[in-house]
Amino acid sequence: MNPALRHYPKGSFNAHWFSLCNAVSFQIILGAPIILYAKSIGASSTVLGIIASFTPLMTVFQLPAAQFLGRYGYKQFILMGWSLRTIFIFLITAVPLAVFLDSTTKLAVILASLFVFNLLRGISSAAWMPWITILIPEEIRGRFLSLDQIFMHSGSLLALVASAIVMTGKVEPWEYAVVFLMSAVGATLSLNFIRRIPEVAASESVRKSSEPVPWKQILAYPPFRELLRFNVLFMAVIGSLGVFTVEYLREFPHFDVSLVLYLSGISFIGALVSLPFVGRLVDEAGSKPVMTGALMLFGTVIFGWFLVAAGVLPCTLWVIGTLNFFAGVAGSNFNLANVRIIMATMPEMGRNHFFAMFTVITSLGLGAAPIVWGVSLDFIGTYEAVTGAFHWRRHSIYFLALFVLNLIALTLIRRLHETRGGEAPGLVYARLRRAGKLWHR
Repeated sequence: MNPALRHYPKGSFNAHWFSLCNAVSFQIILGAPIILYAKSIGASSTVLGIIASFTPLMTVFQLPAAQFLGRYGYKQFILMGWSLRTIFIFLITAVPLAVFLDSTTKLAVILASLFVFNLLRGISSAAWMPWITILIPEEIRGRFLSLDQIFMHSGSLLALVASAIVMTGKVEPWEYAVVFLMSAVGATLSLNFIRRIPEVAASESVRKSSEPVPWKQILAYPPFRELLRFNVLFMAVIGSLGVFTVEYLREFPHFDVSLVLYLSGISFIGALVSLPFVGRLVDEAGSKPVMTGALMLFGTVIFGWFLVAAGVLPCTLWVIGTLNFFAGVAGSNFNLANVRIIMATMPEMGRNHFFAMFTVITSLGLGAAPIVWGVSLDFIGTYEAVTGAFHWRRHSIYFLALFVLNLIALTLIRRLHETRGGEAPGLVYARLRRAGKLWHR
């Protein structure tokens, strides 16, 4: 048995199975399949941005929800919200089959259903991070989070591959309905695993955490303030990329729906390849070295997208596949290290409110990004200019702007506070060199 697993609280491994089933669900209903369906019924870049913004914007309701966590308990709170939101996935499943509705009405129903779905998700998700933070011992959180992301990315990859198989060739409305039904089934199965995760005892710290806490004092806490500033900036980079890379590929006739889904799935392969090695590293070396490496790689990926959109690199299967693979490596490693440093930064007193405040503010940035970029892309429209080898058009301008923001975010990592020291940098680099030698054997 993996030594880390021996330290898992009994029943907590069910959190990983929940992540897998939940990923099958959200990767369809909040990811590429729903974007592709909306695009097929006439959604503009602005509308696609609004769809992408619903999930982060609705987390604003974590602020009022945090005060009820001590009363209902983490498990019950999540179960209530997750059960109600599943109903709206079934409603979305019926939309492609509603032949009596025109495209505008279908798009309106999709938007309304996604709004309520994300509202319920935003409220109930206030319980997840405090629950896992208390449940999982700090010394194994990195390994827990890496394994949890492996399950989550496996579910996402499964969802995209299954969707691509269903939607091969010319896509019919019933095929979209089948894909959305898979999302509903995944959401239903995830509820069963939530029930099996042990509830944590309502300790004194939890009860006090549910009492009102001055928001001004929370924002004035230096480690929290620096972490918040960094994450808000990075959300402006990552918040829209998944939407508008999909939109960009659909402008090329040879990238049909099925191929776009397969290419999107490559990012999860990149995550699955790298995550098994990162969990222990982040526990030993700390989060900041991993975050720095991830953002450097992510910046390279974004610059690659810029070169493609500017006409310098060809928009071929191999180029896009390579970019998506390394985007998956960078994104998963960053998320793991970022969540770990978030958990370590939040003080025990007022923990529920710290998590809620952090999630709400960063999610507002994450939600605003696709709307702002969507409006900007529509505003740029058909503008085009050529400077040497570079073609300046809406998507090339967009990717270059993201690259600049990513560079700024990279400079802010050094200002983050990390309470638990890892190995000395020399030992970390020695470990990486040894891993490199093994790779070349």
